[in-house]
Amino acid sequence: MQAIGKQWWSGDPTQRYWMELVNVDSWGSELVAPDEPRHALMYDVAVGDVVYHWVGKNNPQRRPSGMYGVSVVAGNLQRDAGEWLGQPANTIELTGYTAFDPPLLLGALRSYQQQIFDLIEGLHERERQQTLHFPFQKHPTAGLKPNQRYLSKLPAELLDIVSELRPDSDWGGLENPVITPPIDPAIPEFRRRYSGICMDPVLRKSIEVAAVDQATAHYLAQGYEVQDVGLTHSYDLLVTRGDEVRHVEVKGSQGAIFKIQLTRNEVLHADVVDNTDLVLVSEIQWERLPDGSIKTGGGLMDVIPNWTPSVENLKPLTYEYFLD
Repeated sequence: MQAIGKQWWSGDPTQRYWMELVNVDSWGSELVAPDEPRHALMYDVAVGDVVYHWVGKNNPQRRPSGMYGVSVVAGNLQRDAGEWLGQPANTIELTGYTAFDPPLLLGALRSYQQQIFDLIEGLHERERQQTLHFPFQKHPTAGLKPNQRYLSKLPAELLDIVSELRPDSDWGGLENPVITPPIDPAIPEFRRRYSGICMDPVLRKSIEVAAVDQATAHYLAQGYEVQDVGLTHSYDLLVTRGDEVRHVEVKGSQGAIFKIQLTRNEVLHADVVDNTDLVLVSEIQWERLPDGSIKTGGGLMDVIPNWTPSVENLKPLTYEYFLD
């Protein structure tokens, strides 16, 4: 099976958003669906696209129906690499899962339902005779409801209506889709190096891990106990030595570091917690191996103890504007 032909979003790099509807107890690591015509949209998903995870009301954890997180597509579709209800299924690797805290529940989303209905109507008028594959529908009595399909196309315009769909991270403002550098299997022992800014999510994650690993080694050498708390806190490492407790924010780069990107929560945390260290690891060397994985090494580390972001050095990149 192949992609289902030219879609209304074809050729528009800003239309890189999808919604997955799940009724399982975990999500965010991969897309998985059988190789059937009703799941043909899987073939349209590209590396660097963004996938929102909607948990349906019939999930085993009995969570309320709503949007619980978002991930970035890290790999191409793999035929029959997974399993769906005991049958072979296609898979697509995801990375960088970010949980919504709190989740965006259906009740809250319904506060935008008239604007969403207007968006649906406008898209229908603009894309005549094109199937929208929209994630939501207008129920005659219940109002806004998710469509009961595994994968839907979430228009970029929906992020302008529902600001909560943009998590507190930097990917939401990218103007272009992220791209994984190609691997040429015909060239033995193939290696490819890139310099400058690369928005490949797999590379970015590898650089982040390399920086955290170096910071961890530094604090261990200083006699601290180190705990990686990056998935649950607004900083990366919790380090302790006796009664001393320090919070460590880590930033890594494949080049020199002249500026860093900070989330709102990272700034607020460092502003109120005096014992926050900023660790910068620059010039991290890397290479992509033939299997697509990233190998890292080297790097120059600089530790700024008791760091507080100075207001004059902060530059706002986006704003939320609340209408009167």
